[in-house]
Formats: sequence, C-alpha cells, structure tokens
Amino acid sequence: MVTDNNKLGVAVNFSKAFTALKWITIAAVILLFASNAFWGWTYSNSLKQARQTVYVVSDRGTTAAVESPTATPSVYEARNHVKDFMRLMFSHDAETYKDRIDLAMKLINRQDGLAIFQTFREGKVLENYNRYNIHTELEIDSVKVNVATEPYSGMVYSKQKVIYPDEVQYVPVAAKFLLLQTYRSEDNPFGLQIKDFNFIQYNPKSEP
Repeated sequence: MVTDNNKLGVAVNFSKAFTALKWITIAAVILLFASNAFWGWTYSNSLKQARQTVYVVSDRGTTAAVESPTATPSVYEARNHVKDFMRLMFSHDAETYKDRIDLAMKLINRQDGLAIFQTFREGKVLENYNRYNIHTELEIDSVKVNVATEPYSGMVYSKQKVIYPDEVQYVPVAAKFLLLQTYRSEDNPFGLQIKDFNFIQYNPKSEP
C-alpha cells in the first residue's frame, strides 16, 4: 500500500527532476544561441575577407592579391616599383634573360612591355649574349616621380653596363612614363603599373 509519505517523496523527486530538466533545457538553449552567434560572426568575417580578396590570373597561374587601396602610394613605393622594373627589364644574361623579362612584364602595361621586348629582338640581344659571352647590369642614377595627381608621372635615368669578357661599355637608358594603381600581388608588391613608357635622350654628364 502506498502511504502518504511515499506519495510525498515521489512528488518531491519528480519536482527536483523537473527543475533539473528545466535548467538543462535553458542551458542548452543558451549554448545553442551562443554557438549560432559565434558561427554567424565567423561566417560574416569570412565573407568580408573573401570580398577583399582578388585573384589574379597570369602566365604563372592564379594567385591571391590584395584589393587595391584608394590611398595614394608613397613616393618611395613608386620609385621602388620603377627601380624593380628597370633592373628586371634591362639587366640579364643568356640564362636569366627570359625569366627576368617575364617578371618585368608584370610591372608594366603589356603593350608597352612588348614594345620594349621587340627592340631587344630587333637588336638580337639574346643572340649576342650567347655569341659574345656577355651580360648586362643596370646602374640607376635617379628616379623622379610625382604622385600629387593621378595618373602619376615620372622619369628614370640609368646606365646599362654591357660587360664583355675583356671590356665594359656603358649605354644610357632613360625614359618618361605614367604610373597607374592596380592590384597588389606577389608579382606586383607595390600595386602599380607603368604605362606610356617612352625612351628619352640622356647624357649622364648633364642629367636634368
């Protein structure tokens, strides 16, 4: 026979169990809410990052690039971009000729880069490297860049050293150009592109 005391004990145990279940349910709901909030924040950040990522397709494959900033590049970045281009385009030997020109082409408008390359082909640069066992190096005298207005403009003055086994010849190389902002990437760390590259006369003894 079930006594009143037994009934009371069952009711108390049931009440405790119900209370525990209620708190477990509340805790589960809070945990679920926190989990959803965390993953929602993570997903939002991933979308934001994805929108800021630009993929550049080139001859070397597809690489991620940083979206082009709206801020004006510094004069130092502009000068370094031009210096990198000049050294890649105008200093090489028979073994590095193609690779260095390919890298230089990433820093200049393709049409202008091909025009420079065409002068190399007409001058049989690669053939002369092999025939006479020579190579070239570049000494940059100065780079002048104006980043006050866009497109940016500038001039570069340099001397190309043509190094033979028994002598060295110097050939002045100078040009004026424009600079445009583009995407930063592994191949183009400063996010600039040279355009309207035109050779100009330069006498190293009377640099303007």
